[in-house]
Amino acid sequence: MSVDVSPNALARCATHPDELAGATCQRCGTFVCGACTTWLLGALYCPTCAARPEVNYLETFRLSLWGKRDSSAWFVAGCAVVATMGMQAAFIEKDVPTLLGMLVALAVCVCFFLGMRWARYALLLLPVALAIQAALALAIAMVVVFIFLFIFALQIFLDPRSKLFFRVQVPERALRRLWDLRVNNPLARHAVSLGVLGYFMPLFAPAAVICGVIALRRVDPNARPPIGRRASSLFGIVLGMGAMAMWVLVVVRFIGSGGLHWMT
Repeated sequence: MSVDVSPNALARCATHPDELAGATCQRCGTFVCGACTTWLLGALYCPTCAARPEVNYLETFRLSLWGKRDSSAWFVAGCAVVATMGMQAAFIEKDVPTLLGMLVALAVCVCFFLGMRWARYALLLLPVALAIQAALALAIAMVVVFIFLFIFALQIFLDPRSKLFFRVQVPERALRRLWDLRVNNPLARHAVSLGVLGYFMPLFAPAAVICGVIALRRVDPNARPPIGRRASSLFGIVLGMGAMAMWVLVVVRFIGSGGLHWMT
């Protein structure tokens, strides 16, 4: 015995009534067909919900940093000032090779600050060229300095935040790590920092516990965007409580050793 179901009784797509629904939006429950199905960060949404900033939070975060200067750009701007000073010194000393090297460094730093993509690669090659120039001049100390500058330039080149400044696409995994570091439950990160400072300044210890408790209460993995950092919140609370216990012991030992009598 078979039961026939009328086509009119089947669920239809809210956007395309002529199409049968293949799924429902995980946010609003709207029926969607295959053409309307939008997979986003491991969940299925209708087009309307997928366009919401709190749902597509990584894209919203990416656009907030797209083409905007970061700390590395301002650091390179500082290097441009140093290069200008080096040019002046080389001009006074009539050191033509150093003058040319500092001129190239100034041009690269300025173009990097202005967001020209080629300057990312030039900044990476610049310390190598200057190190070779210093080696030919037998300036071993400067070679070591330029090697360290190359390592720092490599970190800038690979940094997702710097890539966003130059409008270079960043993989979702790297973008998620950057979002987690900068946006996800910042009170948890503050709790850890205050917990460490609490071992040096007693007033920071209770602040670490308070921030940790608030951050822990905010944790909600099912929210959009998700709120995490449970472990960091707990770690901040433990650090704060440990710091408070340490300062209590310090005060007790100070009083027990006659410190109170000495103060009076």
